[in-house]
Amino acid sequence: MEKELVKNKLTELFASGKLGIAPGELRGDVFVPQSKSAAHRALIMAFLSGDIELAKIDESCVSDDIKATKRALLSMGEALAASCDGSRSEPIEIDCKESGSTLRFLIPLSAVLGIPTKFIGSGRLPQRPIKEYEGVFEGSGAEMNYLDETGLSLPLLVTGKMKAGEYKLPGNVSSQYISGLLMALSVADGASRLTLTTELESRPYVDLTCEVMRNFGVEVKEEPSGYSVNGEKKPSRKESFEVEADYSQAAFWLVANYLGSKINLKNLPKTTAQGDRAIVDLLSGLSEVEKRNDEAEERSVEAGRITDPEKREVFEMDARDVPDLVPVFAIAAAATNCITKIVHAERLRIKESDRIASTSSMLAALGVRNRITEDGLEIDGQSAAGKKCFTGGTVDSYKDHRLVMAAAVAAIASSDTVWIKDPVAVEKSYPSFFEDYINLGGTINGINVG
Repeated sequence: MEKELVKNKLTELFASGKLGIAPGELRGDVFVPQSKSAAHRALIMAFLSGDIELAKIDESCVSDDIKATKRALLSMGEALAASCDGSRSEPIEIDCKESGSTLRFLIPLSAVLGIPTKFIGSGRLPQRPIKEYEGVFEGSGAEMNYLDETGLSLPLLVTGKMKAGEYKLPGNVSSQYISGLLMALSVADGASRLTLTTELESRPYVDLTCEVMRNFGVEVKEEPSGYSVNGEKKPSRKESFEVEADYSQAAFWLVANYLGSKINLKNLPKTTAQGDRAIVDLLSGLSEVEKRNDEAEERSVEAGRITDPEKREVFEMDARDVPDLVPVFAIAAAATNCITKIVHAERLRIKESDRIASTSSMLAALGVRNRITEDGLEIDGQSAAGKKCFTGGTVDSYKDHRLVMAAAVAAIASSDTVWIKDPVAVEKSYPSFFEDYINLGGTINGINVG
């Protein structure tokens, strides 16, 4: 089936609000989209270098989140051009759509640049926290004011001009606060220091921010208590910045391979600062635990004993640094002969959905026993070897892109069709996911390339 025809058919299915994915393995080559995390950062640093086009973004499969950031930066550029001294009386309006990265990265940037800005958003974004910036803004020269009736969420108005200086943030909240402030302070007048008041979580995302900043000539250093930005060398770059392929999106195909597919990921970087590369080690560790459990069961059978499934070795996933991997890793865990405990996942409750509850709901809809714990999930996995470990069924995506893709991957090892509600949410991060899925041999509502 021709590519354009597949795309049009999928558009029709998205409009219907439901996709049906037939069971079956996937085979073939796939090019993984650019890292969404790196692309946000590259766009911002390219903009601050004076040419947003320095960040090479593949427009053929750009996600809604990246579109939101690029539109916002272009609006900021127009505002700066219209006001040579960086001051402006009327605020511009930036619609972050559902992108938490866009919102948290650009709040401090608008403040440092002195661009009065009204931030709005949709979906769950108005309820996602931005409160930690309140303390940062105190005495900074900039102000933030909530315009809704509760005084707690979007719309948000940022005015004034943030100065270089000493700032503090907790390290155990979203790393987006830290990354946003570091990038913004790279164009402030003078040196700045950011002190973390608690232990840093999601460190790989901050490491990625620093790496991108350095690629644009900024001197940013990690210190015992936080980070410092020199302030003397402003963002600058002459050649294009190539955004690498995304391990958080590759994770869906890697889990598909774990379930028995044979997908060749053509463009993944071997070395990267992306924290979600941890999916490689997580799947390897999961496989090792299953192997030991299988061997223990074989010894029990030989000895004439019955193995208690609750006595199997447990695999523990610490989600503190890799929260985005949880939905698809849960699919791998469900297809593994062990009990998997996902811990330190509290912050998943404030993502595009409550990802602890929605991931649990997805697993239950697919016939997987699991329970929600205080800080994550416990999953009773069953080996996919030689059998279908998912029942099929209808999965509510809760309009969460990562739930959509995770449920699609589960169809590989399902005994019946997996139906996914609100699949259009996939456009938030990986618009061509289902086109790739079909090209790899998948069948969606009868559509295939056979």
